[in-house]
Amino acid sequence: MSASLTLLSTSFIGLIVAGLPIAWAMIAAVLLWMVYTGSWSFLPIVAERLYQGMDSFVLMAVPLFILAGELVNEGRITDRLIAFANALFGWMRGGLAQVNIGASILFSGITGVALGDIASLGRVFIPGMVKQGYSSAYAAAVTASSSIIGPMVPPSLVAVIYGSMTNVSIGALMAATLVPGLLIGLVQMILVAVQARIHGFPAVEMDRSPRALAKVTGHALVPLMIPVIILAGMLGGLMTPTEAGGVAAAYALLVSVFLFRSIRFDALAGVFNRSAIFSGQLLIIVGCGTAFSWVMGMENVPRMVGAAVSGWELGYFGTMLVFNVILLALGMFIDPTTVIILFGPLLSAAAAHAGIDPLHFGVVAILNLNIGLLTPPLGVCLFAAERIANCGFVPLLRAAAPFILVNIIALMIVVAVPELSLILPRLLGF
Repeated sequence: MSASLTLLSTSFIGLIVAGLPIAWAMIAAVLLWMVYTGSWSFLPIVAERLYQGMDSFVLMAVPLFILAGELVNEGRITDRLIAFANALFGWMRGGLAQVNIGASILFSGITGVALGDIASLGRVFIPGMVKQGYSSAYAAAVTASSSIIGPMVPPSLVAVIYGSMTNVSIGALMAATLVPGLLIGLVQMILVAVQARIHGFPAVEMDRSPRALAKVTGHALVPLMIPVIILAGMLGGLMTPTEAGGVAAAYALLVSVFLFRSIRFDALAGVFNRSAIFSGQLLIIVGCGTAFSWVMGMENVPRMVGAAVSGWELGYFGTMLVFNVILLALGMFIDPTTVIILFGPLLSAAAAHAGIDPLHFGVVAILNLNIGLLTPPLGVCLFAAERIANCGFVPLLRAAAPFILVNIIALMIVVAVPELSLILPRLLGF
């Protein structure tokens, strides 16, 4: 490794450890690299790369999906999804925990953001589970673990960013993440069923007559049309991801403001304000990450990584094992968006060089980084759930450990069986 590349990487890590926001740490590391190498002529190019990183039609889908999620949250549409999940899963032992996971699956088809899942569903399920006799730590563990389904089940903001950074079809990637996302929900439900039998967790009592179930289902159909519109439009070739995001946001606006009348007009300013701030925070990271990645290209990092992978000669499973360890380690310290921006193009190219399908590798990468949301020291989903439950971090980590384990088992299944990722894109003609 050259001295300039060492300076670039160590300054970036040091600035993050010092508490500088990731976007500014990346651009500051680039400026320090320019000072060291004397490459002042690159300054206009760095500014151009930063702007071009954000100036993407595909990335316009990000603020639109965020806006759709904010409208759903503000409009309390989650209440209808929770009632529907209750009807589907509440009859089982550990019913409310099962409903928590089921609601996350349904909710993830609307927002695709893990923290949005916790913010919306955690405030309902954590107090509700505690009232039914679950410990606050267990309630928070179920909520945090199920939240990582959100970035897997389409629409997924992480998939949009990954596809835009690696030139993988976003529609195909969203189709590829669907089955593995449902697998994550399934293994978590199996774990809850086992724990419920051991600890005697109760089912949820509710009217499950055909008339009551029909009413609950009818109420849920309107919000559930959001993922249907997105998936049908994108996978059917009718809409680009950006157009699908625009349609989803417009549909959520019409439903919340005019059909359900759950959002007043004077509240829309706050919704748009929160969406703009969150979108800006994501897109500035994308822009700065593009400039940082360009400098890594100047340092020949992609060629070095490709040469290293070629020299391994580990075969499919050996190579995937190394990539999984790298991604899990990165996810423990850095948020998924930043990892994808910085390392996505490098690792994706290296995986393709090793003969790994780009779609399959994208699914594995996203799943690895989602698991990182549950593991210290980053563990943003754990910290978010703990703030709601106020249960203490150590008890929460102890309760979450079995969920982290089954998520890793699901990851191993996805790695070992590529068809889980590839069957749906192939059926849809990607």
